[in-house]
Amino acid sequence: MPPPNEDEAMLRGAWRLLRDALGHLAWSAPDQIAWLGSVMHPDELALDYDHAYRVSWMPREAGWIRDELSRLLAEIDQLTAELTEEGPAPWSAEGLQSHPTWQRLRVLACQALALMPPIPWDGDPDS
Repeated sequence: MPPPNEDEAMLRGAWRLLRDALGHLAWSAPDQIAWLGSVMHPDELALDYDHAYRVSWMPREAGWIRDELSRLLAEIDQLTAELTEEGPAPWSAEGLQSHPTWQRLRVLACQALALMPPIPWDGDPDS
């Protein structure tokens, strides 16, 4: 199989970026806190997702993101925006553990990941 061209490489990169960001959102609060460590702030979870969501148009145009997944991604985007509007309370280790929106984000991220094969470019898009 020939190596992907630049556009294909960008498309694959956008897919991986989205899967990684969703994976971080899907982790339990203790796992998220451990990943963030003492250097990163909880808003990194939302910033990573925001960055991935902004380039999700590429896999959407390729047919890898169908309606159900698109709906989940948009809902995750909306919830992270709502957390931002709430101010600093959700953006702490305590917020990650106790804020109900974070739990909802974890559920949605798990649902989205279940609809995202690791390498959609090797499969049948209609399967």
